[in-house]
Amino acid sequence: MRISVVTLCIKQAEVRLLTSRRTLLMSLIVALSFVAIPTASAKHEATFPQIGVFVPGKSLAGVHLGMTPTQVRSLWGGNFKVCKLQACAGTTTWYYIYPKGEPVGAAVVFKGGKVVTVFTLGSPSGWHTQEGLAVGEEIDRVTDLYGKTGWKVCIGYGAMTIHGDKVVSSVYTTGEAVYGFALELPTEPVCQ
Repeated sequence: MRISVVTLCIKQAEVRLLTSRRTLLMSLIVALSFVAIPTASAKHEATFPQIGVFVPGKSLAGVHLGMTPTQVRSLWGGNFKVCKLQACAGTTTWYYIYPKGEPVGAAVVFKGGKVVTVFTLGSPSGWHTQEGLAVGEEIDRVTDLYGKTGWKVCIGYGAMTIHGDKVVSSVYTTGEAVYGFALELPTEPVCQ
């Protein structure tokens, strides 16, 4: 039986195609073996939260008074700026600012290696209290939720304060709206 030249060319092309497919598949398998696949044990990189929850008397976005810089960094990450202004003398203040949009975020003030104040910067969208009081809401809800509050006039904003034994919780206001939140030791200034 004679095999025509055309048939022979077709058979050779089929062999080349199969070899080419095998080579491609093997190359793909080898390439995929170098791709890092996250596992449960992979190290988690901490980042500043997009939305923070304020728990009056307890925490702001997970940061508690008395935490160390290492603890804050493990919670919010290392993408912060250190305050070098005269107003920050005697403290270490970290500013966590969102990279896009308005310059808003939060700040942490340390004294003696411990958090003494944590507060919002500007009016970060989506931040709210554990009870659901959100930045941008009318301040009438503050007294509905927390009862009678103190009042402090700061430069450019106000602070409705709730005094506890070892902590002062503040709801920052501008006009008739909630502007932000703060948690500080009673020895620290309410106005930041």
